[in-house]
Formats: sequence, structure tokens, C-alpha cells
Amino acid sequence: MNFMKKNILCVAVALVGLAHASIVVAEGAQQLAAEQSARLLSAFFGLDNKMPFAVNLVCIGAWDKDGMPVVFSHTVNPDSLQAEDFRVVRQSGATNTPKCVTLGPAGDVDENRTVLMIGEFGNADDDPPVKVLIVDDLLSDATDSPQVNFRGTQVSVIPLDAGPEIILAAAVPKDIWSLSGRGTSCPTDTKQVVRVTWTGGVRLPNRDELGEAQRKLYKVSLTAADGSRYEVSPAALAELGDGDNNHFLCLDTTTPATAVAFPAGHLVDPNGDLNAESKVMVRR
Repeated sequence: MNFMKKNILCVAVALVGLAHASIVVAEGAQQLAAEQSARLLSAFFGLDNKMPFAVNLVCIGAWDKDGMPVVFSHTVNPDSLQAEDFRVVRQSGATNTPKCVTLGPAGDVDENRTVLMIGEFGNADDDPPVKVLIVDDLLSDATDSPQVNFRGTQVSVIPLDAGPEIILAAAVPKDIWSLSGRGTSCPTDTKQVVRVTWTGGVRLPNRDELGEAQRKLYKVSLTAADGSRYEVSPAALAELGDGDNNHFLCLDTTTPATAVAFPAGHLVDPNGDLNAESKVMVRR
């Protein structure tokens, strides 16, 4: 009898140990997957020695420096952000650290995935920047997924003369898009919202904000429950007038949005380069 009891106890202990090990392995796998998904989506050489005088309000002495927005796969923890986290590599192999980094002007809720780097990153004509690396701990804010560390990630720099493009489209929860932000808001009868993030800020060639013609140029692919697909333009555009690289596509249907497209040649970045054609899947 004692022998049987000991065997039962040993089996129970072993099962508990296996269960604990399984939990540890699962948690480790989840964290590993999250870390592997941490990446830089784009680094856009937006301005070469042309940062406007007003930038001195956020970065003293930054007037006439270079500007390079970097888009991250996850939203960034502002308390973790420092200029020393970044290293810019030039074509010659020389490296630079930004003078300043800021999450502005993309400052509304859930927009803090674009970091604007300001400094001297090389000249487009003779020694342009070619790569951006994260060289120290830079953490996500863990609001919508496990926290990740961007340290060790890198991305090639989009050249100065390349036009901006959509780098990310993501479904926006109603508790976020219904908030009042710095930009315009979607109509109250909106059914769903997709946020599109461009590699850099975009305007019309005359520097006006987007209007009705540009709303019609945006095409959103919808996929119904039965697998059928069709394409619409958003009922309205929002998140306008705040000077950042995000737009809200306000839809009047609940059929899930699965992709977003925009044709080339209608918008410009701060350097005056026309946008490239874009089509991206919607992240959920």
C-alpha cells in the first residue's frame, strides 16, 4: 500500500512539474514571438538641411537640420525614448546620433509609433544616410500586445527623392476613434475606422490639406463573411489638419476592411516629392 501511495505521489509531482514547464515554455514562446515581431517599418529621409525654423520649439538649434521619421511596428513608450537609442549609418560608413527625437507631431492616442529624428544624417548628393539602427533599449508601451524591445532592429533608409507611401493600415477601436484629438474627427454615424500611416507627412502639392477628391482616391477592400470582396472609398477622411503622417478612413459599413490602396502622384512630402502607389493589408 505504501509503495502504491509513493508511486501515485511521484506521478502527481511529475505531472505538476510538466504542467509548470509547459506554462513556462508557452510564455517563453509568446515573448519570443513578440520580440521577433518588433521591427522598424520604415525610415524616411524627408528633409536634407531644410527643417523649418519652428522646429526650434521642440529641438533647440534644429533649424536647417535633417528630418527623418521612423515608423515602428508597435507604439513606443515615451519614457523609453532617447536620441542615443538611434544610430544613422551613411553611405561612407560614418555614423551619427540624432540631435533630438520626438513622437510629435503624431501625438494622438495610439499614434505614437512614428519617431521624428532631427539632426545631421549626411547629404543626399554625396553621403546619404542608408541605414537606421536601434542600439540601446527602446521599449513598446505594451497597450495592445506584450511589451517588446526594439534594440538590435534596423531598417534601410528611403532616399530623399523617393515619394512617401502608406507603410501601415490598422483597424482602430471605437473607444479610440471616437475621442477628440488634434485633428478632425469621423462623422458620428461611422461604423468602423482604418488608420493609415504614411512614411512621412503628406499634403497636396499646393500644401493644402486633403479634400473630397483625395477621399475618392482612397480605396478600401472589404471582405464579407461569405468570402465575397468589394471595394469602396471611405465615407469621410479624418485626422486632418494636425500635421502628422496619419489619416483616418471613416467607413459607413461594418463589413471588415482588409486592404487599403492609394494611387501615385497626388500628394507630396515636405520635400515636394510626389507619393508612390501604395497598397497594404489592414492589421487587426
